[in-house]
Amino acid sequence: MNALTQEQWDTLKKYRFHREWDPASKGEEASSFLGENDMKAYLSNRLSSIGTDDLKVAASLFMKRYAFIAAMGLMAMTYWNKKLNLHPENLILVDGDKNGLWMPQFYVKDASVTEFNSDWEKEEFIQTIFRDHLDGVIQSLKKATKLSNLILWENIAVYVFWIFENDDFLLTEGMREQRDEQFRQLLSDENSQWFGRYHKNPLTRYYSGKVNVEGVTENVRVRKTCCFSYRLENGEQYRCKTCPQTCRVKRT
Repeated sequence: MNALTQEQWDTLKKYRFHREWDPASKGEEASSFLGENDMKAYLSNRLSSIGTDDLKVAASLFMKRYAFIAAMGLMAMTYWNKKLNLHPENLILVDGDKNGLWMPQFYVKDASVTEFNSDWEKEEFIQTIFRDHLDGVIQSLKKATKLSNLILWENIAVYVFWIFENDDFLLTEGMREQRDEQFRQLLSDENSQWFGRYHKNPLTRYYSGKVNVEGVTENVRVRKTCCFSYRLENGEQYRCKTCPQTCRVKRT
């Protein structure tokens, strides 16, 4: 099959992924985010929209939004066995707003998909997402803003973990076993090369047990780094419930 169902596209749309891109509309091709100068210019032009005057804060918030490329690609692979075209040249980022927050939308030029026929194909796909795409974006953000890549990788990790721990997507027990095995491989240091030139898996350091935090109804995985959401304009209302600054105080 070379297409997603309408229901599947509706799911992606909930998370800001769209197929009806109008070339006449304004947008930024994702390939421009692989260059330091282009990345710095992009963020500088959106400081007001993002709600900050600090490039480091803007870089962190950009990666929190951009991390959905990994989340949606892994969701389609794991639960639908479908391969999205997530190459930077195929993605357009269009500015958007939701509840006062800068919330860019993703559009794909080529919306066709293919099905995976082997675990090897899935491993190759994972590498195209992380090693060939997101790691390049991380490096350009780091060079352009001097923000630690530890923050940038955790901004990705939290959404990767959500995809693999969300039982709302599951259909059968067999799918659960397959999903959990894929997650184990994704967190293995043996597969650190999937993500770039890393000796250790850049996601694994953030995978810790969930704990009870005062004021939060469900157990949560407290972040290791701060994403700076609280430093946005009127930022306290946007502070993460897993913020390491507040959870150190509230953890019980």
